[in-house]
Amino acid sequence: MATSITRRRFVQQATAATALAGLPLVRAGAQVRFSSYPFKLGVSSGDPAPDGFVIWTRLAPEPFEPEQLGTTAYEVDWEVAEDAGFQRIASAGRSLALAHLAHSIHVEVTGLQPGRDYHYRFRLGRYESPPGRALTLPAAGETPALRFALGSCAHYEHGFFAAYRYMAADRPDLILGLGDYIYEDGYGNRRVRLFHRREAITLADYRNRYAEYQVDPDLQAAHAACPWLVTWDDHEVDNDYAALTSEHELCGGPSSREAFVERRAAAYQAWYEHMPVRQSRLRAAGGVTVYGAFDWGSAARLYLLDTRQYRSAQACAREPTPATCDTEAGRKLLFVGAGGGRLVGLTDPACRPQLEDPSRTMLGAAQEDWLDTALTGERCRWNLLAYGTPFAPIYEGTPEAPLVFTDGWSAYPVARQRLLDTLVRHRTTNPVMMTGDLHAFFVSEVRDQRGRTLTSELVTSSIANSNTNKSGVLHLNPHIRYHEWEHSGYTLCEVEGGRMRADMVGVDDIRDPRTARQVLASFEFEDGNPIPRRIDA
Repeated sequence: MATSITRRRFVQQATAATALAGLPLVRAGAQVRFSSYPFKLGVSSGDPAPDGFVIWTRLAPEPFEPEQLGTTAYEVDWEVAEDAGFQRIASAGRSLALAHLAHSIHVEVTGLQPGRDYHYRFRLGRYESPPGRALTLPAAGETPALRFALGSCAHYEHGFFAAYRYMAADRPDLILGLGDYIYEDGYGNRRVRLFHRREAITLADYRNRYAEYQVDPDLQAAHAACPWLVTWDDHEVDNDYAALTSEHELCGGPSSREAFVERRAAAYQAWYEHMPVRQSRLRAAGGVTVYGAFDWGSAARLYLLDTRQYRSAQACAREPTPATCDTEAGRKLLFVGAGGGRLVGLTDPACRPQLEDPSRTMLGAAQEDWLDTALTGERCRWNLLAYGTPFAPIYEGTPEAPLVFTDGWSAYPVARQRLLDTLVRHRTTNPVMMTGDLHAFFVSEVRDQRGRTLTSELVTSSIANSNTNKSGVLHLNPHIRYHEWEHSGYTLCEVEGGRMRADMVGVDDIRDPRTARQVLASFEFEDGNPIPRRIDA
């Protein structure tokens, strides 16, 4: 089992390794000159605690030519202040930007006061980063209001990121990234801008993909506005992958499993390098611990769940299909039936045994055990579960022969019921489920096998992507209280006392970077009542 190390020990080991290897080291304060401004990817904060948070940046004077920095390590100064003018410095120090982590910096700031706003920045020689705003979590027992935004599914090619700019303008306390922060591949015909490379496969590919995203000024504004809590879905690696099962096999490469292990490890490393998360999340053999819980005093607990890394492969996979290899490109992916989602019948006798197999899991045994323990902790008034793929079913087909999509929770019915049973067993107060993935807004009741409503689910639309219209099957899904598919956007939520409000905010045209926004619908959740109530004016 891998053991975590402290940030101080990590830096000490990295410094020692640099010295032993004879690699160049640029000390803080040196009059270094780059070919261009080195903080082009902006700044971000995340993983907040009552006494601190993580602050992040990455040195990237030439974002798509990182080899220009070579193997040199850089000492970077950072400071955290109580005021936007940086007159009252609360903490300061130096951190190493190392080549093997793409010269990214993850500073774990501690020793701060709970429930406070702070401002931070980085400096290297004559270069200074833009400032960012961070905050510490309230102390236990405090019950302040919480304002947070939900974002998901940002396809760079399909639209501009105005939704992120509006998020920043709303000045939330937290932003929850619910997955598909990047897209590994391009698709579709209505593209407003192009990836540098169509498909990301190697570590260099994924690093460049994050750089493409993070030079975007609207995304930078959202990152600088407040701390982020981040989980992932499939496109951070590959469409519809499940644990170590990929959807495709590399053209002319080794077996699907062998090739995908390396690809997933590269994608996970690039995710860590570009997210404001703690170094202790890194695991041996290319894994990253994404799940965790964060307490907003005693008002709300937010649970981040990982619905990709540990799940069983999708049930009732397609039969392998031959395809022609594009040998000239050398990178074309072949469909081999290894994984991927599709519609299957819940009552199909050929598929039903797999769907009902109790060994199949969405979270994995260790994460299920962690969640069971987390739900037994100190009581919070609201319990908000955030994850990457929809929990409430969307049935298609007919009432007699319903169909479900195998990539979502509906095709893991036993695992889904285990989670609901856990909430009931712990008498979890005011649970609300939150996800994205569907490229549309949904508000749904979550019902158990006996038809009782136990909680509700908020599905936020895409930041920028082609949208999904499920209005034709709403008659099969009476538990869906709201569905809007014509707009991309985000969801803005506020928890205060015994009420939680959710505003579905749509942007008018993702192809227009200066597009307007509007609140499409608002719902309210009341303490003790699992059924949401629409409160549109």
